[in-house]
Amino acid sequence: MVHQKIDHDFKNDQLSYDAKPNYQPCIKLSFWFSKLPEVSYEQFHRHWETVHADLTIATKDFGVCKVQRYVQFHQTPEMKERAQSLGLEHFDFDGCSEIWVKSWEDWERFYKSDDYAKALAPDCRFFMAMPIKVAVGYENLVYGEALPEMGGTNGVTAENVKTRS
Repeated sequence: MVHQKIDHDFKNDQLSYDAKPNYQPCIKLSFWFSKLPEVSYEQFHRHWETVHADLTIATKDFGVCKVQRYVQFHQTPEMKERAQSLGLEHFDFDGCSEIWVKSWEDWERFYKSDDYAKALAPDCRFFMAMPIKVAVGYENLVYGEALPEMGGTNGVTAENVKTRS
């Protein structure tokens, strides 16, 4: 199938058909999961943001494997209700951990490390329902500033965005 370009008056040249995408230099792994049925939302979120977060970054191989960023996305029952009140369908997950690495080899080294197996996998049994789903890829930064320490390129910013009149 051949991609057909539609007739569109681009206001921002960085997004035109002729522009290159602004992929950032890290691989992003997003892990989607839910709480165990017997665990309260409060207990789930608190354990994950404290004990599990500490176990993750305290593993010897976390730094050795050049993990660039670790972020937690907490989807609370209140936020789910707000999305539903707008008619939006939300993912049926309670949270998402995001880990950024410079190379796939860096991720494999961390994932296959003894620390990961000894500390993180057993801790998941206290609060996470299985299976965990994963999405892996690169971010295309459309709008906003890149993180300087990552070596990426800014997207369109508030200073240079062009809008329709």
